[in-house]
Amino acid sequence: MKIYEKDEKEQRALLGYADNQCKLELQAIPGKVDHATGFGRIAFSCPQEELSDLEDLMKRENQKILTPLVSLDTPGKATVQVIILADPDGHEICFVGDEAFRELSKVDPEGNKLLDDVSLISKFLSPLAKGD
Repeated sequence: MKIYEKDEKEQRALLGYADNQCKLELQAIPGKVDHATGFGRIAFSCPQEELSDLEDLMKRENQKILTPLVSLDTPGKATVQVIILADPDGHEICFVGDEAFRELSKVDPEGNKLLDDVSLISKFLSPLAKGD
């Protein structure tokens, strides 16, 4: 990643892969963060050829790998490579091969129609579920 901005005084940095892509801002937080019962996973796409290097680096540095590099089939669509790591607090960080991710993220031209169909079915079934 390229460092776009770095402010030592404010303890923040802005990172990104390219000028025309989203950026990641990291900012120091003083003190401990109370996550309570919150959980989740953050995911990043990166060039597929870098995933095995990332896995090797995590192994060399004895960092936690929750899911080793694996290929996940999506029927009728691209096979995506994924590795899931854990940060020091145990939160999941997922890295996905960019090429397949972009293929899977394309707009489905039938998407709006499918959502409309589901909404119509839900409206029809909702009174039945209530016993009306």
